Amino acid sequence: MSVAWQFYAITLLVYFGVNLMAGWAINFQYGVAGILNFGFIIFQSIGAYVASVTTLGASQPGGYQQYILGATLPWPLSIVAAGIAGGLLAIVVGSFALRPIGRAFQGIVLLIVAVIASDLVSTEFGWFDGTNGLAAIPKPLQGALGLGLVSYGWFYVGLTAVFCVVTYFVIRRCSTGPYGRKLRALRENARSASALGVNVRKETMVVFVVGGVIAAISGAVLVQFLGAWAPSTWMPSETFLYIAAIVVGGVDNMAGVALGVAILYTGILEGVQYFPSIGVGNLVGAVQWMAIGILVALFLWFRPQGMVPQRRRRLSTRVRTVRGSRANVVGVRERDDKNVLT
Repeated sequence: MSVAWQFYAITLLVYFGVNLMAGWAINFQYGVAGILNFGFIIFQSIGAYVASVTTLGASQPGGYQQYILGATLPWPLSIVAAGIAGGLLAIVVGSFALRPIGRAFQGIVLLIVAVIASDLVSTEFGWFDGTNGLAAIPKPLQGALGLGLVSYGWFYVGLTAVFCVVTYFVIRRCSTGPYGRKLRALRENARSASALGVNVRKETMVVFVVGGVIAAISGAVLVQFLGAWAPSTWMPSETFLYIAAIVVGGVDNMAGVALGVAILYTGILEGVQYFPSIGVGNLVGAVQWMAIGILVALFLWFRPQGMVPQRRRRLSTRVRTVRGSRANVVGVRERDDKNVLT
C-alpha cells in the first residue's frame, strides 16, 4: 500500500473510532435513558478545546493565537482534563436543561445552548481564538516514540481503538443489569418510574454526565490527531448526524450504532467526495445532507427499529443459590416437585 493510501486509511479509521465513541455516548443518553441531547456536540468540542490549551502552553501576548487555561500537561493528563471539563459542563448544563421531565423541552433547551455556545466561542477571541480556532496542537507521544509519520499514524489508530474498547465496556456495564433496566424505565415513562421510587433527576444527571465525559474524550482524541480545532468543525448540525446514525443502525444497540456510524460517516459522507465536480461549488455538501435525510426518512417509514433492532430483554426465572450449584425456581410457574416453595 502506498504512503498516500496509508494516510487515507489511517484518517478514516481514526475518524471512525472517534465517531463510534461519540455515537455510543449519545446512544447511551438517548437510546437507553431517553435524553434527547440536541446539544451533544458542545461536549465533544469542550473536550477538544481543553485538550488543546492544556498542551499548547501559556498564551503569549501578541501571539498569533490567544486562549485561556494555557498549560503543558503531559499525555494522558490532557485527556483526563478534557473528560473532567466535559463532566463539569454536563453538570452545569444539566442543572437547568434536565429539570423538567418533558423530553421535548430538554431537546429544545440543549439545542439553544449549543447555538449560544457556538456564537460565544466564535465572537470571544480571548477564549479559544474565536473563529480562527487553535492550531499547532502537539501530538501525544510523537517525540518520545520517535516514529515516522506513517508509523505514528498507525500507532494512533491503535490508541483510538483502545479508547473505543474502554468506552464500549463502560457503556455496556452501565446499560445492562438492574441499572440498565432502571434507565430504560426512565426512557419509556419517567413519571411511572418516579412513582415506583426512581430518582429521575439523579439518574438522568448521571447518564448526562457520563455521556458528556465520553463525548469530551472523543473530541480530545480527534483534536490531538488533527492538530487544529475551530468553531466551524462543531456546528450544532453535527449532533443530528450522530442521531441519524443511531436511527439507521438501531436505537439502544451498540453494534447497530457502529453499523450506522460506518454507513453514514464512512459510506455516505466520504463516498460522496468521489462524485465528479459538476455544478456549484457546494454541491457535494448538499448531496451529503440530501442523501442522509432521504436515508433517515426511509428507515423511519419502513424500518423504524433500524438495521440491528434493540435486543429483547427478559428477566431470568432461575436464580442461583449462594452456596451449591443447584438452581431454584422462584415462584414463576409451578413444578411437580416436592421441594416447590408454597
